[in-house]
Amino acid sequence: MSQPSTPEGPAQEDRKVFQYVGFRLEDTDYGVAITRIREIILMRPVTRVPQVPDYIEGLINLRGSVIPVVNLRRRFGLPPREFDEETRIIVATMDDRLVGLVVDAVTQIMRVGADLIQPTPLAVSSVDRRHIEGVARWEDRLLVLLDLDHLIDPRATDAAAAVEDRTVLS
Repeated sequence: MSQPSTPEGPAQEDRKVFQYVGFRLEDTDYGVAITRIREIILMRPVTRVPQVPDYIEGLINLRGSVIPVVNLRRRFGLPPREFDEETRIIVATMDDRLVGLVVDAVTQIMRVGADLIQPTPLAVSSVDRRHIEGVARWEDRLLVLLDLDHLIDPRATDAAAAVEDRTVLS
């Protein structure tokens, strides 16, 4: 027996919905699957790490865990911007490891229907396409959905983690 329909379309039970944490870089809205987010924290001092890619901001100590922090503005080649009261670190899981992502501002939690998500446009270069799960129409704007597993070279966070391990051992 099928679900009853409403004037807007199929019943809510038939529509798969995903939740994303929304954030902004420059004038673009992004989303990361809420299941990947551990917490969102205020910007704090970051310890710089030598010999890592420039998009690695450094390390933070979060309740006894040393976490590499990635500056997404640098990762995406955006112009630098001073950190302000809106700047946040999104602590997310990537490859079974916690990583902090510096963003200009966290916007909101969004529920996006699967029918509103489209594949990454072909106009995006093949290198950049790896980082994007898709694009969603959200209210009156587009939301770029990031694929955290392909966003950062694991060797970069491994290098930061190696510094962490040496620090812990000494």
